[in-house]
Amino acid sequence: MDASHCRALVLQSLESDRMDLEAFIPAFYRTFFELCPEARAIFPDDTARLEAKMLASLTHMAEALEHNERLDAILSKLGQQHRSMEISDFHFEDFIKSFTAALADTLGPEWNEECHRAWTRFLEFIGKRMNFFATA
Repeated sequence: MDASHCRALVLQSLESDRMDLEAFIPAFYRTFFELCPEARAIFPDDTARLEAKMLASLTHMAEALEHNERLDAILSKLGQQHRSMEISDFHFEDFIKSFTAALADTLGPEWNEECHRAWTRFLEFIGKRMNFFATA
């Protein structure tokens, strides 16, 4: 799957009528902390603030998808913040699994294997730009 098709599928998911970010984000964090309970201690206890930050980050990334320099700047900053919290490649792998699982639940019948591949590829791209998977 080429990058432009991947980007189109990601944007289509984000713009879907089924995508309710205010429901998706808490579902993602529940899934992430169930899959990776050791990560819970790394993040702030204030889940409302955590969810608001995720919403802002997703919004900024979606707006910057067509602007590589802007997207790289956003991801570099996020990577520095998460690395300072001692988030590891292992945590980011669980992030991807949790994110795609929550997307599948949120998007329901609009979710398929092609969407899963596009989102996984996009999230791996994000991880690399945030300086995760440095050896990959």
